[in-house]
Amino acid sequence: MAGTSRRKGPIAALRERLAPPRVSGMALLLAVCMGVLAFALGLVAFDKLVLPGNGACDDGRLYDYVYATGKSENVDFVTANMSADGYLCFGSSEWYISKGRVSMCPQSVFGESGAGVDMTYVGEGYDQSLWQAIAAGAYGSSGKVANKKVMIVVSPQWFFKGAGDENKFYTKFSYSLYRSFMQSDALSSDVKAYVRQRCEALGIGQDKLAAASHDTPLDAINDAAFAAADSWKLRGDLTNIEGLAPLKSDARRAAEASGTQGAPGTEPDWDALLSQAESEGEASCTNNDYGVYDEFWEKNHTFDPELFENFDNAEDEYEDLACFLEVCREVGFEPLVCILPVHGQWYDLSDVESGNRQEYYDRIRAICDEAGASYADFSGYEYEKYFLCDTVHPGWKGWVRIEHAFYDFVNERRGQDDCVTWGSDAE
Repeated sequence: MAGTSRRKGPIAALRERLAPPRVSGMALLLAVCMGVLAFALGLVAFDKLVLPGNGACDDGRLYDYVYATGKSENVDFVTANMSADGYLCFGSSEWYISKGRVSMCPQSVFGESGAGVDMTYVGEGYDQSLWQAIAAGAYGSSGKVANKKVMIVVSPQWFFKGAGDENKFYTKFSYSLYRSFMQSDALSSDVKAYVRQRCEALGIGQDKLAAASHDTPLDAINDAAFAAADSWKLRGDLTNIEGLAPLKSDARRAAEASGTQGAPGTEPDWDALLSQAESEGEASCTNNDYGVYDEFWEKNHTFDPELFENFDNAEDEYEDLACFLEVCREVGFEPLVCILPVHGQWYDLSDVESGNRQEYYDRIRAICDEAGASYADFSGYEYEKYFLCDTVHPGWKGWVRIEHAFYDFVNERRGQDDCVTWGSDAE
C-alpha cells in the first residue's frame, strides 16, 4: 500500500541489534589516546618497578671482576660499582680465568688484598680491537671514570688470517656503547667516521648506525627507541651480574675499614707469587709437556685452530688497534698495551713460523710507539712454562707478570719492570 513503510524482516532486525554502536570520530580519537597513555604508563611501571636500576649495589661485594653477559656494555652500572681503586682493563676471554683455575688471577691478587689496585674487567670473548675502541670511547666520554690509566690485553688470535673472529662482531655489537661513542663531544669526526664505516662493513644495519648519529629527525626518534630497548635488556641482566659478584674478603674489608688500601707494605710479594705459580702450574699439568692444564689437554689436544696460521692478513685489525689508542688519547685515557705471547711450543707444532710471530710483535710495538702509548711486552715469554694455562689464556706465571707490570704502571714506578716500555705521552 502506498505511503506505508516496509517492515524490517527478522534477519535485518537481528543484524541491527547485534551491530556495534556507532562511535564518533572524537570518541575514537579519545579511545586511541587513552590506549597509548595506558601503554606508556605500563612501560614506565615496568621500567621503575620491575627492572633493577643501574645504581650502586651491595658494598660488600666486588663487581670489578665479574665476567658476565651485559656487564661491560652497561657503563652506568660499571662506573657506579667499580672500586675507588679500579682501573678499566679492556680485553676478552682472559677475564674468564677465575681463581678456581688459577689462584693468582687478578681477583685474588688485587681484589682480595689491600694492594690499592683493582682491575675493572671490560669485555668478553670475541671482543676485538674495534669493540674495545667503541667501549673506550663510551666509558671515557661518560665523565664517570676517575682513574684515567687503563689497560688493553691484546690477544694474538685477533690478528690471525682474516682479522681473527671479526666476522662475529655483529653478534657482539652494543647499541648502548656505540650510541655513547657517536654522541660524544670528546671524539673527533674522523674517528667517528672510521668506526661507523667499520661497523657497516662488519654487518651492522644502517638503521642503527643512522639512529645513533641522528642523521634525520626520524633517526633521532629511532635512537630513543633503540636506546630504551637496549637499556631494558641490559638491566634485565643485572640480577645475574649482582649474583656473580664475590663477597669481599676479610683482608679486603679490614684494609678498607682501616684506610690502609695501597699503604706501604701492601704490595703483593711478586717473588712468592711466582714461586706459588710454578708449584700450582706443575700440579695442574700432569698429562702433557706443554704446561696446559689437564682438563683442557684431555679435551682439546687434537684440536688445532692455530694450524698454518699467520699474522699477515689482518690489516683491519691492526688499524682498529691504532684506532683504540687514538680514542684513548681523545678521551684522556692513558693506556698500557699488554702484548701477550703465543704458546711457543704449541705454535711450533702448529707450523706458525717463529719469524712471522716476531713480525707480529714488531707490528704491535710499532703501533704503540707511533701513538706514544706504553706497553708491557711479554713476547719474550713464548717458551716459559706456565705463562699460559692453555694454548691461549694467561696462566699461573703469566698473570703474576701481567699484574706486576700493571701495578708498576698505575703507580708510576718507572724502571721497576723490564717488560714495560713507557710511552712518550706518559713521560
